[in-house]
Amino acid sequence: MHFFYKEAIAFFMAVLFVMPVNVIAGSPAQAHAKPKLRNVELGRNGEVHGRVLDIHGRPVVDTPVEISTKSGKKSARTNNKGQFKLAGLKGGVCVVLVGQANYGARLWAQGTAPPKSLKQFSVINDPNFVVRANDNGLLFGMTPAQLVGLGLVAGGIAAIAVAAADDDAS
Repeated sequence: MHFFYKEAIAFFMAVLFVMPVNVIAGSPAQAHAKPKLRNVELGRNGEVHGRVLDIHGRPVVDTPVEISTKSGKKSARTNNKGQFKLAGLKGGVCVVLVGQANYGARLWAQGTAPPKSLKQFSVINDPNFVVRANDNGLLFGMTPAQLVGLGLVAGGIAAIAVAAADDDAS
């Protein structure tokens, strides 16, 4: 019986050392999914229009909006309808900062945007909404692969404890 525990320990340790990291820790695509950038077509003179709404669809009044690109930053405040307008922008990837929330977009010069590009930004501003994790309903939001890895680690620890106890009894 003593020999079986040593084999079990060796088996669990071999499995843990040979198992790919993404099986134990989850795939990098799950942990760091890239945000989807929306295409927005600029108007004449590099103008972009937008609106900021709350979670109920009502306009958010007098809120700062900042758009950062490689060429610099432009800022404005929303009007009484929650609308804003910025001019002098060039095409490229940008970050839209509304309050404390960041959003990404790809700006296109007028007439060069792909089909189905947006003509303006529409941002839902919810100061209470914070994404902290991807909870898919399993134990502490773990993926099935992470649960398998956790089970293997727990089994390995249990096998080591049993083997150590068996050695002490001999």
